[in-house]
Amino acid sequence: MMLRRLALLAIPAFVVGVSCLKDPVYPGDQVLGTFRFSATVDRQRTTCDLRSPDFAVLGDGGTFGFDGTFSRDGDAGSGYFIVQDFPRDAGYEGQRVTSFHRATVQLASCGANCTGTAVEETLDVILLSDSQDTLIGRRCTGLVDGGVPGDGGTPPGPTPNGYDVQRACGTLTDEYIPGTGSCTCTQRCRAVYTVEGTRVN
Repeated sequence: MMLRRLALLAIPAFVVGVSCLKDPVYPGDQVLGTFRFSATVDRQRTTCDLRSPDFAVLGDGGTFGFDGTFSRDGDAGSGYFIVQDFPRDAGYEGQRVTSFHRATVQLASCGANCTGTAVEETLDVILLSDSQDTLIGRRCTGLVDGGVPGDGGTPPGPTPNGYDVQRACGTLTDEYIPGTGSCTCTQRCRAVYTVEGTRVN
């Protein structure tokens, strides 16, 4: 739920101006694709109070959506996950992508005078090629224990027609860290979401 808010809060002023360009230029030398994500809160792993005003934007069933683009440096394990034109660092290891980002935020539940509150957010997903996506029935629930299909399919990779990747399956975790001054919130808490992304571009 914080992913969109974190991206907006962390964008420097000069990036906001650049984001008005029609054709985005993504960092790295290999653009994997843009995905439309659906995130659903995992209530069993979430310790935050979902009734607080910080979670007011969650839709029915505890869901929200966002778009993001994966890009990377083809000759290294480093890369990026871009949200609303803001590039976050991401690590690429095989078919797994992990992106960590920390930002200072203002949380309604912590009081109007609270300072120093932060959120540490981790996106952790497995990327699937078109053939692997077919094997799991084109839905993340078809994955066994969150792993990669082992009974066929070609792993994601570059092709003459672009990068072959169609789905992203995994989790989004937000760690809420209390502020240091005049805060009504005093305990850390965690919100965990299952995420499923479908390639749109």
